[in-house]
Formats: sequence, structure tokens, C-alpha cells
Amino acid sequence: MSLADIKAKISAEAQAQIKSIEAENDIRIADVNKRADGEIQAARETYRSRFAKEEPEILKRREIVANLDAAKVDLGVRQRLIGEAFGGALRLLADLPRDRYLSFVQTLLEKAVETGDETLFVGKDERHIDGAWLDNYNAGHSTRLSFSGDRLPIAGGFVLRNGKIDINCSWDMLIGDIRPEIEADVVKQLFG
Repeated sequence: MSLADIKAKISAEAQAQIKSIEAENDIRIADVNKRADGEIQAARETYRSRFAKEEPEILKRREIVANLDAAKVDLGVRQRLIGEAFGGALRLLADLPRDRYLSFVQTLLEKAVETGDETLFVGKDERHIDGAWLDNYNAGHSTRLSFSGDRLPIAGGFVLRNGKIDINCSWDMLIGDIRPEIEADVVKQLFG
């Protein structure tokens, strides 16, 4: 046998061996792919089954969260409306006609005065309680109340100071004081 024949024979055997190895590898690859496809399919089925079981619970949780969010918004709106209702009451007090306003102030003042020498503080925008009215009050009640030069950030009414003790009869305080007592009724009126 010649050298060329030997080379051709070795080359032919090598090609046959390569084809045999490639055929074995193709069988192994196909087997691995088949097992992988089976595992992928099994995983898909597991997740589908799990999702089918959990979907109602997921939707229920989403509904609960949505209901909580809606309740928060509703509560916020209700609280704002209640605040506006009490703010409206504060504005109504501040906008009372002069005679009713001063009559109410006089009633409060009669209950608040202890010594008759207190100092009267009024709001920055006070329109009705003035020096003439206070002089008239003092004359009618034998008191010596005096006006403070300082004005307070209150919507109406007054603060009466006796030394270091303040008696707050401002509309702000009166509304704030009565609010806990009547808030349930206001809620019923607004939302009942």
C-alpha cells in the first residue's frame, strides 16, 4: 500500500469516526433537548396550575387594597368637608350683624370678667368691638376693662387677660371647644 493509500484510509476512517461521534452527539443533544423541553413544559404547567390557584387570592388582595385606597380618599374628603363646615360656622360667627355680635360678646364678657380690671384683646380684623363699645360696657357694668394695643390672630370674639391668666373667648376657641361634642351630629347631617 502506498503512502497516499494509507493517508486516504486514515482520512476515511477518521471521517467515519467523526460521523459516528457526531451521530452520537446528535442523539445525546436530542435527548437533552427532549428532557429540557419536558422540564420546561412541567415548569410551565406548575406555574399555570399555581397561578390558577393563586389568581383569586391575588385579585382579592388587589380588591382589598383598592377598597382601602378608596376608603382613604373618602375619609380625606369627609374630613375636609367637616373642616369646611366648622370653618363655615366660624365665618358665620365672624359675620354676625353688629347688634347680635356685640350681644354675644357682652354675654361672654359678663361670664368671663372676674375683677373688672382685665385687659381685652381682640382680633386683627375686629370691626365691632371698639373703644366706644367698651366704654359703654364699662359704664353699664361698673368695670374698668381696657383695650390692649396688641391684636391677635383670631377670627372674632376676644381674649380677656387678668395678670398672667387669659380667658379665651375667641370664636376659634369656641368652635374648637364645641367641635368634639357636635362633630358626630355634623357628620350625620353631612353624610347621613
